[in-house]
Amino acid sequence: MQNIDQFVDDHLDLQVRISYPQHHDFLIRHGLGLCSHVLDVGTGNGTFVSRLAQDHPHIQFVGIDKRKQYIEISKKVTRENLSTEHIDMFSRASTFDFSRFDGVLMRYFLLHVDNARKIFDLFKIKSLRPSKFWIIDLDWSVFTCEPHHDSFIKLTKLVKAFCSKISVHSSAGQNVLPILQELNYQNIYVEHLPFSSQKIALEDFALYLKQEVQCYSMMMGKDVNDPETIEIIRFVDEDFRSGGYHISYGMVLISAELE
Repeated sequence: MQNIDQFVDDHLDLQVRISYPQHHDFLIRHGLGLCSHVLDVGTGNGTFVSRLAQDHPHIQFVGIDKRKQYIEISKKVTRENLSTEHIDMFSRASTFDFSRFDGVLMRYFLLHVDNARKIFDLFKIKSLRPSKFWIIDLDWSVFTCEPHHDSFIKLTKLVKAFCSKISVHSSAGQNVLPILQELNYQNIYVEHLPFSSQKIALEDFALYLKQEVQCYSMMMGKDVNDPETIEIIRFVDEDFRSGGYHISYGMVLISAELE
């Protein structure tokens, strides 16, 4: 199996390929075009923000991530209105200026951190007024398979085990709403737009699920010959690809503002 960083990089690219139109549409409907400077938090390899920069040349985009290896990958794509930086948001040594952005994007970010409230506290203190926020993340509480299949249950357990390992909740996207309300963010809007085998090409969705299984299995330290991982991949490659199962993969999209 290939190097895990390269594997995750390929998976991030696939995420963008199958979800960019829907997620871009959400951003447009919730004020992206009104912003002049947008921050992408947890930018990863920068594929998504690079597409945004290409489609919106009048907006200056900055992507940040505390994982240096991904920032090095993101810098391979050059656009006049895009830069990426290696930033730890809570480092005392950081001099990064959060107050220059009137838009903040967090896409597939909060599921992988254990301090979501602290992050929104930071933005409430340091953000420009007015500013817009967009949160796009997974919600495994509505991850379903019809008809029932035992291998699918094992897939959900694998993901929840990974979330438990890094001390985050598998319904991280849904947990954002009460945090925003408690901190008095305004004009909060919530939309559910799951990945669905009824809306995404079967081959693309199957590949996405297979990569998810492989990524989480590697991150849990499982061997390439782990029997449970092999069983789940067989379900995806054979049963799901046959078209006999409908899978809906929970996704929540949230917009909010600070005024």
